Amino acid sequence: MEKTIFNLSDAAMYTGYSKSHLYKLTHFKRITHFKPNGKNIFFKKQSLDDYLLQNRVEAVSADDVEAQAANYLLTSKSKAK
Repeated sequence: MEKTIFNLSDAAMYTGYSKSHLYKLTHFKRITHFKPNGKNIFFKKQSLDDYLLQNRVEAVSADDVEAQAANYLLTSKSKAK
């Protein structure tokens, strides 16, 4: 059975973040967490996944990079004149 609720140590191991960084994220309310007894911090696995997968950056093909570079060179030369 796979865990769906992580304590601070488990969350640090799962995400690769230090415990202190996770504390900062919870302090600034950047990541959803739970404190059922007011002391220990718990995280849902889905909340950790959502946080880790935010701000998606799309991959760009090599052809697109070359086309963007060529376009940049053409437009920057015309502005210099």
